[in-house]
Amino acid sequence: MLHQNYHRRQPRKINWRVWLAVTAVLVIVAAAVYALRFSPYSRIKEIKVEGAQKVSSEEIINLSRQALDGRKHWIIPKDSLVFFNEQEFKDILLKQVPLIKSVDVARNISGLLSIKVQERQKAIIYCDRRQCYNIDDDGLVFEGAPAVYGGMAIALKDNSGREVKIGDQAVGPELISFIKDAQYSLNERVNLNLIYFEASSFPAAEVDAMTVEDWKILFDSNQSAEDQVAALKLVLDEKIKDQRDELEYVDLRIENRVYYKLK
Repeated sequence: MLHQNYHRRQPRKINWRVWLAVTAVLVIVAAAVYALRFSPYSRIKEIKVEGAQKVSSEEIINLSRQALDGRKHWIIPKDSLVFFNEQEFKDILLKQVPLIKSVDVARNISGLLSIKVQERQKAIIYCDRRQCYNIDDDGLVFEGAPAVYGGMAIALKDNSGREVKIGDQAVGPELISFIKDAQYSLNERVNLNLIYFEASSFPAAEVDAMTVEDWKILFDSNQSAEDQVAALKLVLDEKIKDQRDELEYVDLRIENRVYYKLK
């Protein structure tokens, strides 16, 4: 019993090979983490821009560098090639530059970030009570514009009292499509040119068109523009005939009915 009570266990021998192997793995992992997060060789060094016309490439590059400056969660550099957040970067550019419609980005191991932008194209001119803007097919306001009415320009006057600014959604894409269809159909089928369209409320179910002949056309924007113009042509040819210069308005808003008033 005394022999058992005072028996001491022999200390375990350290397996130096295992210890060295574990240490080596930890060093490699630490080096990899450092290289991925902090090494200048894994960072974005150069930015190139394609597709910019109205927006300067320099402006996009400057905004990109601002977006990539600093660290995320106080640890990860925003310009890290590995942890680069593509969607977040795109959202920043699209918010900062309304003239840009879409952004594609690509990066390579050399540290080059390539940015390809597609700019918004004017669909119509939109005018509130203060000023006019260019808006695209989505109805988004992306730049200021002169107040140009008639000719090849398609303009929509907002008489509702609303005020918009660059970056706002002025109208819905459905209304843009209707206005463009109506303009085209009037020109092609009736040989009639317009000065502008106008709406008194939004969303706009009713849209008026002022003609160069100084009379109005009252449209329902929820119906086919082509069908309404076809009904207008029929009334002009068969009813109004040579009294067009006496017209005050033609109302096409009720389906299968056309009403008109002479001055």
